[in-house]
Amino acid sequence: MAEHTNRRRFIALAGSTAAVAIAGCLDGGSDEETTEGPMDTGMTESPGMDGGMTETPGMDDGMTETPGMDDGMMEGPVTVTVRIENVAPTDYYDSMTSTSGAIWLTPGAFAIHTGQNPIYTEGEAASIGLEALAEAGLSTGFEGETGLVEELQGMEMGVQSAGAFTPANTVADPNDPMGEVPGAPPIAPGGAFEFDVEVEPGQKFSFAIMYVPSNDLFLSPDPAGIPLWPEDGEPVSGDVTEHVALWDAGTEPNAQPPGEGPDQAPAQDSPDQGDDEMGTVRRVSGMMDTYDYPAVEDAIRVTLTPHETMDG
Repeated sequence: MAEHTNRRRFIALAGSTAAVAIAGCLDGGSDEETTEGPMDTGMTESPGMDGGMTETPGMDDGMTETPGMDDGMMEGPVTVTVRIENVAPTDYYDSMTSTSGAIWLTPGAFAIHTGQNPIYTEGEAASIGLEALAEAGLSTGFEGETGLVEELQGMEMGVQSAGAFTPANTVADPNDPMGEVPGAPPIAPGGAFEFDVEVEPGQKFSFAIMYVPSNDLFLSPDPAGIPLWPEDGEPVSGDVTEHVALWDAGTEPNAQPPGEGPDQAPAQDSPDQGDDEMGTVRRVSGMMDTYDYPAVEDAIRVTLTPHETMDG
C-alpha cells in the first residue's frame, strides 16, 4: 500500500510542473520524433521497353523488392522497435524505503544521432533539461525551463531526431497502482516501455531515464551511444544493455542512502527540491560513496528489433 501511495505522489509531483506533457501530451513519444529524409513510396521502373519504360523483372505487380532483404545490404530508413524493461528485483532495497524496496524507471528522452551521446558530456555540468530528468523524471523540464527533449531537438549538429517515450509507451507494468496499461509513471520491476524509431546507416541511439529512488541518478548509454546501424553492416538486433551505464548528474548531493532521503524522488515535496551540488556528470561506478547500486544489467534491459520495411 505504501508503494502505491508513493507512486501516486510521484505522479502528482511530476504533474505539478508538466502534467499534460508527462501524461501523454507528447502522444506516446514517437510522435514527437522529427526525422530527416523522405521515404520513396512510388513504383520503380527501368528504361528500355515499349514507351521507354519497363517494370522491374520478377515482380508480378511491378513493385520493386526492398533492397538488401535477399541479396546485398539493406538501405534505409527502417523502423526499429526499442524495448526498455525494468528487470530489477522488487526487494532490492529495504521494504521501509520510499519505493517499498523496489527500483523504478521513469519515462524519458531519446535521440537518434551520428556523433557522441548528445544527452551529456562526461566530466561536464549537466544541462538544465538533464537536471530535471535526473532529479524528477521530467523529460519536458522544470516549470518555465527548457526540457531535455527540447534541448535535443534544438541541436543542429549530429542529432537526426529526438523525442520522448511517455506513459502511453508502457506495454507492461504489473505493479501499476492504477491497474491498467498504459500505466502511470514510473514503471516498476516487470514493467516495460516500447516505441519505434526510424533508422539509417551510420546512426546511433541514446536515451536518459531517471533511476528511482535517488537524488539525481539516470541511466543512459556510454558516451559513444548505442550503435543502431553500422555503415558497413546491417541494423543491430537484440540485447544492447552492455552499452548502458548508471550516471550521477552532479546536480544534487547524494546525502542519504537511496530511498531514505527527503530530497529524493518519490519522497520529495517538489521536483526541484534539494541543495545544488554544482558538480559534473560522472559514472556511478566511479563515485566514492558507499551506497548500494545494482549492476546495470540487473536493473534495466534494452533490446532492439529492426523491421524489414518502414511501417505504413
